Amino acid sequence: MASSQSNEATKLLDYYLDDSVDTEYAIMLSAPWGAGKTHFIRKYLDHRSASLTEEKAPYYLYASLFGVTAISAIKDQFFAQIHPQLNSKGFQLFGNMASGVLEKFSGAKGGAQALKELLLNLDGKILVIDDLERCSMKISDVMGFINTLVEHEKLKVIILANESEIPKAQREDYDRQKEKLVGKTIEVKADPAEVLDKLTSDLKSGAVKEIVSAEKMALLATFNASKKPNYRNLRAVLADFERLVGVVDKRLSEAPDALKQLLLYMIATGCEARSADLSEAMLRQLPTTAFSVGRLFSKSEKTPTEQAFEMLNNRYPEVRWTDPIVSLKHLADLFFSGKIDVDAINDELARHPDVVGHAHIPAWRLLWDWSRMSKSEYEKAKTELLSELADEKLTHPGVILHVAGIAITLGGYGDHLIGGERDLLKYFTEYVFRLVDAGTLIPNKGVYGFDSMSAVGLGYSSYTNPEFTSIYTMVKDASAEVLRRQLKVKAHNYVARLATGPDSYSSLYEHGIEDENYAGAPFLHHTNVEDLAALLIADSRTNDQLFASLAKRYEHNFQIGQSLKAEYEWVENLKTHLLAMADADTAPFAKMLRDRVNYYFEKIGEGIGWPAPVS
Repeated sequence: MASSQSNEATKLLDYYLDDSVDTEYAIMLSAPWGAGKTHFIRKYLDHRSASLTEEKAPYYLYASLFGVTAISAIKDQFFAQIHPQLNSKGFQLFGNMASGVLEKFSGAKGGAQALKELLLNLDGKILVIDDLERCSMKISDVMGFINTLVEHEKLKVIILANESEIPKAQREDYDRQKEKLVGKTIEVKADPAEVLDKLTSDLKSGAVKEIVSAEKMALLATFNASKKPNYRNLRAVLADFERLVGVVDKRLSEAPDALKQLLLYMIATGCEARSADLSEAMLRQLPTTAFSVGRLFSKSEKTPTEQAFEMLNNRYPEVRWTDPIVSLKHLADLFFSGKIDVDAINDELARHPDVVGHAHIPAWRLLWDWSRMSKSEYEKAKTELLSELADEKLTHPGVILHVAGIAITLGGYGDHLIGGERDLLKYFTEYVFRLVDAGTLIPNKGVYGFDSMSAVGLGYSSYTNPEFTSIYTMVKDASAEVLRRQLKVKAHNYVARLATGPDSYSSLYEHGIEDENYAGAPFLHHTNVEDLAALLIADSRTNDQLFASLAKRYEHNFQIGQSLKAEYEWVENLKTHLLAMADADTAPFAKMLRDRVNYYFEKIGEGIGWPAPVS
């Protein structure tokens, strides 16, 4: 509200609460959930009660109906505010004793509630009843109780509700009772600036408070641009922002422009997500590159994700949609699961120009968002990148793909980064295979990995371009080949690693090649079957823990893409060798060993899609 003194709701309440005005009806303030009804009425009533003496306090009593299942629960909320000292544990003990006395002499049950009724004097109190649509009892029963208060007790009652959420099954009864009970209904919402001031005062981080205060106008413009501005959502997003800034690299909190960008980006996407207008999947896929924004101005047909992005771009002009300070993957994790991957986010921040400055950022990273650079900055970064390519310094597959995407995008703007109009697929194929031959191409091990859309936390420029798709396929295959070669070398000593004991067995099924774990990475076919068999059966005893770990390695592999298919023939050879070992043993061990080998390999067979054994 622009002014609480001139607002229509304020004038209505001033009239309704005037002691000289005799009323036998309630007033209803209606607005969507999170619009600030509660904030508004508390502020209004607190202002009216500021001049009262302490003995007349409290001026008004407040009860929320959220989850309430009985009228007594409403009265209990009023009682606790009238007699806060009597609501303590000590009084509750006294109440139980008094209840026993009442029951003893009157013979009536429920003495404690009777005692509360004696002490519950509502005369002269204004009653605020909130969350009407969220109570867990029949709304008609609540309305009947309120009617008793206003008609028989002559009390003044203000009802807060989101009428659009009244259950359909109760709507007819509600409308009928409301007609008799409610004298006036007015839609109301709090002043966004006042609410933001209150939310800001609740923040604990100095840096966060400062940026929220400094960017108050931009923040409010972004918040108000939503189709469903909701103060509870705003409070939740500010809490997420404060929590995030508080745990990541402190250089972020020392970079006001970066903080502002992140704040506005989170307000827009966070409020949209909490209002269910932006799904987690859609948030993760929002475009973030200059190339993506450029497509908005083209006449080409747009994908559903690009259409959603265009809507956001138009709705929230205060937000800079390219190159968000924290990648969408991490924002989606934060909004939808509360997870903050501090190490991964810090790695992104350490490469972001707005956080650490241009001097510490690789040339390709600067050119990734080239449209924000001056011409002199652009030329300097371009010269540095070309020098790095000439010296074959760029060895990460994801970075190479970023350079390819940047080259394609710049070519579309008339600047052919890789000399003239050369065949980019041919150029990058030759570049990558020189790295393969030199043994310097980094395999895709999961750390800062790459996929068809992004790498190192950034989406590729021109990822929809067919030329980029061809380069991506080539780089992916080359990186996989490097990984295969490295795993073949690892296989030579792997059985010896397993021989060190059970602590090493989880490497068979845990993910993370960078941590020496090999789930989903085929390489056991390069190990010696006899060596592993000697670990699985030793001195006529099976190593059940190792067998179980091997079975877990292949669990569901057939259904999830057969990433270990190269090992399937090796698995059959291992089984054959183990059964031969069992058959060569003596009774009673021979049969026991055969049964256990068959048991574990039946499990393995289920995982890799072998036909079920005939019983």
